[in-house]
Amino acid sequence: MSGVNDRVFDGRYALDVQVSSSLSSPIWRAMDLSLKRWVNLILLPTSDLRSVKLLQECQNAAANDRRDVVSILDVISDGKISSGEATDLPDRYVGIVTEWLEGETLDRIIIRRGEVFPIDQAMKQIGIIANTLMHAHSLNVFHRRLRPHNVIFSQGQEVRLAGFGVDSALLGPDSSDGVSQDITGVGQLLFVMITGMWPLGSVDSLPAAFGSGETGLVVPSQVHGGVRPYLDRLYQQTQDGTFSSMRQLLDALSVGEAEESESLQNRVSRLTSTSVTWTPPQSVQPRRLRSTLIAGLSVFIFGWLGWQLLTSNFYRSDSGITSLESPLPSAEVSQATGEIAPVETLTIYDPLGDNTENEEQVLLAVDGDEETAWTTDSYRKADMSGKAGVGLILDLGSVQDVYEVEVEFISSGHSGEIYVMNSSKPDFATEAKFGDVNPDDTSNTVSVSKGVSGRYVLIWLTPDMPKSESGEFQGGISEIKVRL
Repeated sequence: MSGVNDRVFDGRYALDVQVSSSLSSPIWRAMDLSLKRWVNLILLPTSDLRSVKLLQECQNAAANDRRDVVSILDVISDGKISSGEATDLPDRYVGIVTEWLEGETLDRIIIRRGEVFPIDQAMKQIGIIANTLMHAHSLNVFHRRLRPHNVIFSQGQEVRLAGFGVDSALLGPDSSDGVSQDITGVGQLLFVMITGMWPLGSVDSLPAAFGSGETGLVVPSQVHGGVRPYLDRLYQQTQDGTFSSMRQLLDALSVGEAEESESLQNRVSRLTSTSVTWTPPQSVQPRRLRSTLIAGLSVFIFGWLGWQLLTSNFYRSDSGITSLESPLPSAEVSQATGEIAPVETLTIYDPLGDNTENEEQVLLAVDGDEETAWTTDSYRKADMSGKAGVGLILDLGSVQDVYEVEVEFISSGHSGEIYVMNSSKPDFATEAKFGDVNPDDTSNTVSVSKGVSGRYVLIWLTPDMPKSESGEFQGGISEIKVRL
């Protein structure tokens, strides 16, 4: 090519360079002439039998526009490449336009480093991927063909997932069951992160995993050292149908992260508790002995002087008890005051949604009137249609010792959890839970004997949602009080 504008697809996308790809179709870096930005452009001749499937899959996947997904920006059903010179290219194409992302794929990272991910990092990244897929499933969007090249680490080290609608249409899905296949794929990505191998043959220039179980299911410990049994068990469960939803897999990953954290702590404890005895060579022992005697005598002299100074500050009381002239002050212990903490701001926390669940009602949860309430969106299913939850975050303005949280719901049947945190972006894998909501009660009061320090209080509503009068499922909070 002689220039970026020599070939223009559909009058808008100027082809620049062809990008190497594991897909059986050319991918171009192209300039969006309308928005002046680089994009990925996947072209497939309309005469190709896969073009109808590609078009359908990508139109469906375009609904998933979350930040952690490489978004589909445009779908062109019948476009033409215009050029100033004659070419032997086909006349008409299906064009799929996606984000142009500067980053490195999972397979490239493993090959470049020549080493695998530490277990704790691998578990964290896989949790992000599973969370991304859980949201996609709530939109009835499935990947069905997860591979290392689909996991992209952007320049800011964000994990982005690519290939929705494209890979399965062009290369064929691994299975028609989207939920089951994506769970299997997440397990296989975990396998490759901790072993550097793909469990089902060579993929993306990564070697195949072989071990004693090669006639059946090969587990990570068979091909890489240092893999704990819980990881083998977790991988097996992603492959044998144990999990029926991505939510179940996320819960299991949280347990795995906790086990790994405990394992790291135990290893550190063993290292720091080990005592080492060192015996000097014979040639230095007499000199060391003299030094030890001198040091011991010095300690004795300074100790005697210290004792004299200490006892000079004592006096004999009338009761005959020896006491200090100036008693040490007692340590201050924080105690509950019963005061209601003022709320500086109140925001929706909806990590798997758009953070706009009836946000205009949010202040009704702290207005002191139990007749008014903030309510969630309405859902067709009690499990929030696959979402992990939704809630409210109260900002107390500064770090406080929280002793009690009162939550008044619009009805019974709510399940949920309460957290007191120091970050407005909670990490459920590490945050300590303040307490649980009792679904049998409309009024919930959770209190602790020792105050929990934090600036933010999260009321996190989890599936199941109660059924509303409309027949759909909806939660609601009429009042929240945080007591110090």
